[in-house]
Amino acid sequence: MSYPLPASLLTAFLLASLAGSVAPAGAMAFRPLPSAAVREDAVAEYRSARWLSDRKVMNNNGEEIATVSDLILDRGSGHIQYLVIKTGATFGLGGRAVAIPYSAFRWETADAGRFVLPMTAEQLKQYAEYTSESWKAMKESKPSEANALREKFEADSSTLGDPFAGSLDTARKERVTGEIKTVERIQASTFGEQVRIGVLTKDGSIRHIALGPSWYVNGTALAPMRGDKVDVETLQLPRDPDQLLAGTEIRNGERSLRLRDTDGSPVWALKTVEHNGRAYPTTYSRYLLASDLHGMKIDCRGHETGRVHDIILERKSGNIAFLSIDPNQNFLGMGDTKRLLPWSVATVLIDETVRIDASKDMVLASPETPSDIATLNGGTHAERVYKAFAMPTPSFEPVKLVPVDAPASASGWSPRGTILGAIDPASSKTLSGKVIDITQVSFERGVRPARALRIKPTADGSAEEVVLLGPAWYMENQQPICQNGDTVTIEAVQTKIDGSTHWLARSITGKGPKVILLDNNNNPAWSLP
Repeated sequence: MSYPLPASLLTAFLLASLAGSVAPAGAMAFRPLPSAAVREDAVAEYRSARWLSDRKVMNNNGEEIATVSDLILDRGSGHIQYLVIKTGATFGLGGRAVAIPYSAFRWETADAGRFVLPMTAEQLKQYAEYTSESWKAMKESKPSEANALREKFEADSSTLGDPFAGSLDTARKERVTGEIKTVERIQASTFGEQVRIGVLTKDGSIRHIALGPSWYVNGTALAPMRGDKVDVETLQLPRDPDQLLAGTEIRNGERSLRLRDTDGSPVWALKTVEHNGRAYPTTYSRYLLASDLHGMKIDCRGHETGRVHDIILERKSGNIAFLSIDPNQNFLGMGDTKRLLPWSVATVLIDETVRIDASKDMVLASPETPSDIATLNGGTHAERVYKAFAMPTPSFEPVKLVPVDAPASASGWSPRGTILGAIDPASSKTLSGKVIDITQVSFERGVRPARALRIKPTADGSAEEVVLLGPAWYMENQQPICQNGDTVTIEAVQTKIDGSTHWLARSITGKGPKVILLDNNNNPAWSLP
């Protein structure tokens, strides 16, 4: 389960991530490994995305239940969010595809490497089918049955929150103009990878500005590059000793990107985000197919420099480590030397261009892609690639295994599910207060995330309360009940999820009419006809 961090805690986290040394310009911050002996799981295992997209999927009984057909990546961090696996295929043809979270798979080295998923082929049939049509439909903002895949991703998503929620509504505005000297990508707990820039101003000072999640910021033509001349509207984080700013809009020449509203509310938390005058669903902005990344054009500070030839991932963490590019130096690219680039200098725009924060000459002089990717697992080859672009060599953290159940058995939100079945009728209580944040709460054991309110009760001295409204997939498709700063009255009861006690709203009254979420018999609004 995850809750938003107060701004002061996130700021401390960001600073702690960078403490101890000055990283090179544009460096990505990574969590250091313990200073003791190197852990076995800390040894990097580099694999080609094409190789991973051809692995068998077994269950715990050793039965082959599917094969991997594609990888769904986070556009910013490059992390594998889902494996697209195909069941019932013969010689790669036919079959039915579904998307399963990468964290649900265990890895076995048998048979040259295979994934293990504790399910049967019959259970996989209960998942919504993944098709090329359903993926393409994610570009559309209008509701339709073809958008079921997008709705699933929205329900599963737990990183669309804001690290500074509730801290900016009274913040003072400040305008920062200057040249970008540093671009950092920092892991901020449950909020995912965040982009922070350092801007050199006319008075010679560096102002550090948090822009937002990398999947949103780096998917646009305004993805920050070192040397860019920018004008940034910001809000000052209150009582922050290091004067970290939160960007609300960034401009570079005639182009601009809106990051937050004037009250600090994040634009990326909306159901759609704007890119070059067109609105896209947030899920389309956030996710990227590995098969689509293959062949994309490479742009090095305005100079076309070939195309993506391969994607090199660190298998244990599920993160992209390198891009292998074909620089197209020779006729039709024949006989070209493939070059390796660190993912930390790459941004993937929605218009299917990969921008590199380096010159064309640097890219053409970068280390050669080895014919055997396993060569990167030892020696100094991988380290030399990072060093060529003044990037620190990352320490990849293994992905945490999170088991999932088939949908039919994981419906904790159903009328007879575990959540409503655990309601304590004697716990009924009226909570009144100011909405600090509208957020999302994640659970384990296959329970879908919840949309929730974090409120400050009107009673003096009362601690903040988090109240669950209902499953995120349902609440996100309803008219907004309230917004940050509203005063609300909530009739709530207590229930248990994953062994922890939570407040669950029966009804909520804000500026508009009263909204009933659970009736007197605990029938939920999301299952009523």
